[in-house]
Amino acid sequence: MKVIVDKSMAQLGITDVVYAVGRNLDPHAELTDSLKEEIRVAGEDVVAGKYDELLTGEVIEGYKELVKKVGRSVKKNAPTVAGFIDNIKHRGGMPHINSIVDIYNLESLRSAIATGGHDLDKVKGDVIVTVSGMEDSFTAIGGSQKHVEPTDFIYRDDNGILAYLDVRDSELYKMSDDTRNVFFVMQGNENTSVEYRLEAMKRIEADLRQVNPEMEFEISIASAD
Repeated sequence: MKVIVDKSMAQLGITDVVYAVGRNLDPHAELTDSLKEEIRVAGEDVVAGKYDELLTGEVIEGYKELVKKVGRSVKKNAPTVAGFIDNIKHRGGMPHINSIVDIYNLESLRSAIATGGHDLDKVKGDVIVTVSGMEDSFTAIGGSQKHVEPTDFIYRDDNGILAYLDVRDSELYKMSDDTRNVFFVMQGNENTSVEYRLEAMKRIEADLRQVNPEMEFEISIASAD
């Protein structure tokens, strides 16, 4: 599998995408006590408003600007981390999904970067990060059908759309209890340098390795020609 960044993304300020492939992961693996504690404290701090500064920080502002550039509503397509913070406040703490998702959710609060996590074994062919260029549709996680305009930015494989506007992921590539190999994507925005995203991905790798010591993990950068 190759990741290709189409030149159409340059008009949106995206020329490089950081991604990683993790193999031999176990979503049922027990988190370490230190990770459990960090997640618990992060959830409490979000509820207490200690992460509210992220909502007006440059990373989330960069995601808002991306959505505006393609003429989409920021209200309807709120940055992933902003929506996650709202969800934590509503729940009264951090949600527990599985060890893989919990780890990259924690990193999202550290860096405010939206991270896509997809079942690698469901990805077919190469993945292209691109402005759609055509009308399309896909089923988002949760079951809602999303219409895609030609001006919307997405990334897709041979079978369909994996992610849309960096705010909605496809049901087709969702991780399950049987997932063992994961495709992670940090598309970023003009306010997230490659170095910043690499540091965030390396933290995900380090946290996952605590839980999955036998895993294989390769971080890469895809750049537009």
